[in-house]
Amino acid sequence: MRMENDRLVIRSLEKSDLKGLETLRGDMRVYRYEPTFLTELQGTPKEALEMLQHMDLYENRQCILGVYEKTALSVLVGLAELYDFKPSGKVISLGYRFLSGYWGQGIASSCIRALLHFIQSHTDVELVTAHVLPENKASARCLLKNGFEYLLTKPENWGYSQSLVTDVYTFDCQIPV
Repeated sequence: MRMENDRLVIRSLEKSDLKGLETLRGDMRVYRYEPTFLTELQGTPKEALEMLQHMDLYENRQCILGVYEKTALSVLVGLAELYDFKPSGKVISLGYRFLSGYWGQGIASSCIRALLHFIQSHTDVELVTAHVLPENKASARCLLKNGFEYLLTKPENWGYSQSLVTDVYTFDCQIPV
């Protein structure tokens, strides 16, 4: 699977991305805002990479792809995720995480736009959701800036000892990106 826009390429991970995945996994600033059970955190980096490479959106209801700036296609800057795909319910969720050195540079917005364009062009999805910890204010602002609306706050199991309160945002796919 591959998506791109004027700034980014989002594609399936390759063996050459192992070092970048190791770097991302080691960036604890990134994972303080993420569930503990993410696929890329399971097993060794090599095992995680192999699991990510074999995910299929239609078969597994989920895929996690590498994010690369067009100016440096060999450098993994983060991951983009489509998950909880329910074709019959016309719903999907999206997520993203980037190396902290790339925060504040507009990469998240560009990634969201590319994911939304793909969803609108290649699926019958009518509603996209994104789940964000309230402390992750930058991600919330980015979602709002890209057409998402705040829906509600609710407890969710993110793999920690207790449920976490998350903010849920929605995007109506009837609105062109």
